[in-house]
Amino acid sequence: MKLPIVRPVFDKDDLDLIQKPLETGWVVQGPYVKEFEEKIAGYVGARYAVAVNSCTSGQFIMSRIVDLKPGDEVIVPSFTWISTVNSIEFLGATAVFCDIGLRSFNIDVNQIRGKITPRTKAIYPVHLFGLPAPMPEILRIAKEHNLQVVEDCACALGARIEGAHCGSFGLAGILSFHPRKSITTGEGGMIVTNDDRTAAMAVSLRDHGAVKSDFSRHNERGSFLLSDYAHLGYNVRMTDIQGALGVAQFKKIGWILQKKQDLAKMYNERLAEIPWLAPPEAPPGYTHGYQTYCTLFKPEEALKAVSGKDQNAIERLHEERNEYMAHLEGVGIATRQGTHAVHVQRLYREKYKIHAMAYPVSYAADRLSLALPFFPTITPDEIDWLFEQLKKMRPKRASAGFFLTGRDHS
Repeated sequence: MKLPIVRPVFDKDDLDLIQKPLETGWVVQGPYVKEFEEKIAGYVGARYAVAVNSCTSGQFIMSRIVDLKPGDEVIVPSFTWISTVNSIEFLGATAVFCDIGLRSFNIDVNQIRGKITPRTKAIYPVHLFGLPAPMPEILRIAKEHNLQVVEDCACALGARIEGAHCGSFGLAGILSFHPRKSITTGEGGMIVTNDDRTAAMAVSLRDHGAVKSDFSRHNERGSFLLSDYAHLGYNVRMTDIQGALGVAQFKKIGWILQKKQDLAKMYNERLAEIPWLAPPEAPPGYTHGYQTYCTLFKPEEALKAVSGKDQNAIERLHEERNEYMAHLEGVGIATRQGTHAVHVQRLYREKYKIHAMAYPVSYAADRLSLALPFFPTITPDEIDWLFEQLKKMRPKRASAGFFLTGRDHS
């Protein structure tokens, strides 16, 4: 048996619908992209949704719309995918890293005010793994200091605070439809916003800076004339093949997200027998989207190491976590590090001369997060096998490897 980290949900509806653009010949930014945009906007509760070829492209567009320039600063959690930071740095602005909560994996709101300077222009919170960041507090701070808020919603489909969907709180949010996300278009992203100017600029910047989109132009008289171009834009349009897949995937969104909620509840219960992994947490009123089911390895020891700023202890735990993950890989079970601490990636480590323990919680999360196989079509037999393998692994003692119980003991 092999158990992947994710298994995208594809069916005959997907296969049938992606053929439609091929049959019509309209394969770039056509009617299916428009329909997908409308469905996502309605689901999120936003007035506008603008499809792009990746979440990363959407982040770059939003950094342009925020008008980042050299000398500007943006507060961003260190524990995130690197594109969140790259979108800031590409424009010559500076990413100001902020540490996170060890159990939430999200930005530590209590540290944000201490990062604000006269050069701060925005806060980019990340709803990591599907857990909403503490948006009420972030919005309060942003209002006090006249800062823009752009939400990284790459993992946040289905994530809500008191019923309000992530992406609807700040100036805009950017969703991802990568294969590891709850619904996928292969690659793909979506900017959601309630702001007229932001939506208009996003539509223009995704298409070379055009004043009028190809879809609008082709549905009007005079379609033989090209658009005027008013901005320095990109070519990051979503294809209509991707749009068709998105429309087909959207039909399953209710089932997929409910199945993930049910699976998470089951995983949480079964992890009670595995004390060396701490399950994800969600505060009251917060709905976790569970893009990823990311645990924390040896939570008590991790907390002690972070509190004491003991890098050696974190490294010992990291080596042990990797032994566990390697063993699981050996029996056919895929796991993953949650994501990375951007400040220890070589690009930013060397650029800013940042020590790993400058952001100790982010560093610990980088070294000790552990994502388990988690997807709607996982079978009861696969779940049983996963947890049987986890239960066989018993820590010998604090930070000293593990041994196998049962017939696999050697």
